[in-house]
Amino acid sequence: MSNQRADALLNQGHVDIALNYSGILIAGIYRSQSVVSYENVVVSLKKSNFTINSIYDLATKSVLAFQNAPAYLPKEFGHNLENLRGYKEVFNQQAQIHHLMAGWVDTIILDRRIFLHYLKEYQKTNATKDFVIHAIFPPAARPAYFNNDLLRQQFDKGLANIIQSGEYRTIMLNLDKQYTQRDFTRF
Repeated sequence: MSNQRADALLNQGHVDIALNYSGILIAGIYRSQSVVSYENVVVSLKKSNFTINSIYDLATKSVLAFQNAPAYLPKEFGHNLENLRGYKEVFNQQAQIHHLMAGWVDTIILDRRIFLHYLKEYQKTNATKDFVIHAIFPPAARPAYFNNDLLRQQFDKGLANIIQSGEYRTIMLNLDKQYTQRDFTRF
C-alpha cells in the first residue's frame, strides 16, 4: 500500500494502524514510540564517480525516490528539489533498482534494508553493476500511528515489553541478517 493511501485510510478510520504515515498529526491520530529506525540512503552507480556527502551534492543529478519522500526526509531535501536535474517518486521501490542499474537515473533514495532486499531479488534474474551507498541522511525513527488511543497505549506497552525482554533486539538482528546474507563488500 502506498504511503499516501495509508495516510488516507488511517485518517478515514478504514485501518487501525499505519507505519508509514507522513507525520502530519490531526485530531484523532496518535503516535506510538519508535518501532524501527530507517536508514535512508542515496545509491549511485560506482562508474558515475559521484561525490555525495550532503543533500546539496544531489544538485544536477536525477533522483528517483520513494513515494512522498520529502515528508520523510530532512526539510532541506524538499527545499532543494528544484536544483535537481530530474526528480520522480515511485510507489514500487523494486523499480528503483532497475532504473538505477539500467542507467535511467543517476541516483535513487530509499532505506538501506529495502535497497539490499530488492537488490537481492533483482540479482536473481539480472546482472548488477557496482554501486556506492551514500549515507547522507540521519537515521529516521519511525513510530506507528493509530486512530485509537487505547490501541496505541496497548501497542506501546507490548513494544516496551519485547524491548525489555530482548526479543525486539533478536527480531532486529534477524531482520538485518536476512538483508545481509549476500556479501556486498565488493561494491
